[in-house]
Amino acid sequence: MALRQSAWLPGDGIPSRSGVRANGRERAMKTHLGAALSLLILLGSASSAATRDYRIRYVPFDNNDVTTVNAALGVSTMIELSPSEVIETVSAGDTKGWSIVPKRGSRFLFIKPLERDAWTNVNVITDRRVYSLLLKATDSDRDRASFQVRFRYADEEQNARLLSEAQKSAADPDLKNLNHADLNYDYVYVGDDSLKPRVAFDDGTKMFLEFTGDIPAIFVVDEKGHESLVNQRTQGKYTIVDKTGRQFTLRADGKTLCLYNRARLSKADPVSDVYGPKKLVRGLSPFSSPTAGGR
Repeated sequence: MALRQSAWLPGDGIPSRSGVRANGRERAMKTHLGAALSLLILLGSASSAATRDYRIRYVPFDNNDVTTVNAALGVSTMIELSPSEVIETVSAGDTKGWSIVPKRGSRFLFIKPLERDAWTNVNVITDRRVYSLLLKATDSDRDRASFQVRFRYADEEQNARLLSEAQKSAADPDLKNLNHADLNYDYVYVGDDSLKPRVAFDDGTKMFLEFTGDIPAIFVVDEKGHESLVNQRTQGKYTIVDKTGRQFTLRADGKTLCLYNRARLSKADPVSDVYGPKKLVRGLSPFSSPTAGGR
């Protein structure tokens, strides 16, 4: 497996003088470099936060909190609730100083002050939650007004993550349980290159093949050379054979390719035969990044 080299830093690997590992100048260089890298990271984080428009505000929902919404004359503010709920009732203390309009059958509430420095409370009841809002209008500083207020929900985000993980696990259970250290990629082949799998490996009980074109019929070959058609299924980009063997034959449209498992050699090693099977390029595994190399 190709290993990535760690980034080289000035001063690393410099022979020290008089048997000293690093002199004062080298230590100072590393200290200054570390401080500079930390500063760059902080600046990058600040830059990312600065790019978010402050007029669109995200608020974590808490049933025991009152959420303040800053508004301004001439500015419409949209309050966005969870996609899983629908507004049922809206009750405001001051209905003359504010325009408060829920979109019928939705999760959106539109507010706009009608008077200078108007303040009021609003209770919003949905089919799932109760919201307490404090609306504050200003005419002197429109830049403080929120254009949108979007609520976020820790429980829904966690449930969404768990659901996504469960769906991935259910869709690819065999791939989910693979142990990278136990995989065998030592396969060679001889035959028509058009049938060659892009990737071939096994976990000791199942063989995984990735094809770039049509999937051929797959036969397992026993010690006497007899072929038996195997059961195969597709999971993600892989064709999975629920068994391993020393040799397999792939057939399609009159073409043939023999696939040999070098980890389960018989007395006659096919690699030493005159026809000389070719080594399969390992390619990408389920654990590899697009830039990772082979083993």
